[in-house]
Amino acid sequence: MRDEHEAQAMPVHLRKFLVPLLLLIVGVIVGCVLIPHEKEVVAQQFIGYPNSHKQAHGLRVWLLGILCALPFLCSVGYYCMDRLDRYTLKIFFNCFLICFGALFIIMFIEDLQDNLSDFQQSEEVASIMIRHYITKMPALIVFILPYSLMLSLLWALGRMSKSQELVSIIQTGRGMLRFSRPLVLVGLVATLVCMIFNYHWAPYAESQEKIIINEAKGIESNAAESVAFQNKSDTRHWLVGIFPFAHTSGEPLKSIEITTLDENNHATQKILAEQATWSLDQRQWTLTKPIIFDLSKPDPNQPVPVTVSETDMVTDWQETPWQIINPGLKAPYLGIPGLKSWLMNHHDNPLSDKRAYRTHLYYRYAQPFICLIIILLAAPLGIVLNRRGVGGGVAVAIFLCAGMIFCSTVFPTLGESGHLSPILAAWATNIFFAFIALILFYRRITGQPIYQTIKNLIPGGQ
Repeated sequence: MRDEHEAQAMPVHLRKFLVPLLLLIVGVIVGCVLIPHEKEVVAQQFIGYPNSHKQAHGLRVWLLGILCALPFLCSVGYYCMDRLDRYTLKIFFNCFLICFGALFIIMFIEDLQDNLSDFQQSEEVASIMIRHYITKMPALIVFILPYSLMLSLLWALGRMSKSQELVSIIQTGRGMLRFSRPLVLVGLVATLVCMIFNYHWAPYAESQEKIIINEAKGIESNAAESVAFQNKSDTRHWLVGIFPFAHTSGEPLKSIEITTLDENNHATQKILAEQATWSLDQRQWTLTKPIIFDLSKPDPNQPVPVTVSETDMVTDWQETPWQIINPGLKAPYLGIPGLKSWLMNHHDNPLSDKRAYRTHLYYRYAQPFICLIIILLAAPLGIVLNRRGVGGGVAVAIFLCAGMIFCSTVFPTLGESGHLSPILAAWATNIFFAFIALILFYRRITGQPIYQTIKNLIPGGQ
């Protein structure tokens, strides 16, 4: 009998080591593929844009390594928990996988319906679609994850309340805080995942979506238009009419106007060219058939000397396409490294409006914490210890999440327009709803009615 019991128990013990081991192997394999590629991309960033925020861009590699190791670390933590915590998480994860998968499929079908006609215009439909959805994946996860947490947590707690399992767990001596501890840990892990994706890859995915769609349609994509730039020594001013997305791969800049200044800030030369191409290997600019205006000796009685070159003009100017386009980059499409680099290079420029970039920088840090706040909101509303159904809690949770979506749009807009400070505009939604979540938790722990509290907050609800 003892041998039979050990034989039955052996697979359980093996599973505790086998699952983390498999996740570790998968994480190492994925890391060996993604991390060297990310190092190469970061190295190219420093070559093309030497004024980048090096610490912020260098952190991308480390965050990608943490993301690859996170499933292994979470599996180790799961098997270190006691049986009731694992049971609670098992029910929650079953609901989470269904909710996340359903929302993912809905978003995928909706996006496919919107873009299928564009994909079909490409000669390589399959490769375009695969690249589109792989690139879009980080932004999609950041968007879906909070709603999946809310729906799955309410569903799981509703099932446990209906079957009186919550009552049984409470009767073992566990309070609400102790029961909610593994759920809060899930919220922290989800916050970390969103923070990693939101650091660089989710904003990058949103900026690349238009490029891939235009590539499928055969339309040239522009990263920016009418970009003005002055180099660090203030000797050359650039005005670029059209800045293509593929400038990093040698795509030429178009409609170029370059003004050269002397030490007294007087214009000495103006160059007009249809396009300018930068070579990454040779670090040189090539201006296509430029028209050169000599402004060094201004004479109102004489016409400005003009030279129309029939050959290309090659220069060794130190400016790079990354530096020139930086003033024209849009804040919503920049991650934390891009926003820090932009602010670092424009901190002393009185003509640049920094409010939008500062607001988005703080919002990149604040937005992931919505996952944790949703857990804190949904947990007290989903925990029901009496015969009352969870329908009211679900309705209130959905109402509060709708309010979070509204506030997370309004407050950053106020920050960009200057009506709120950037840091307050970014964190106001989190502060307000975290305060509500703490009140709900307190009333649930102390046994006070939540619904009457919410009713009292409604005008005329007394």
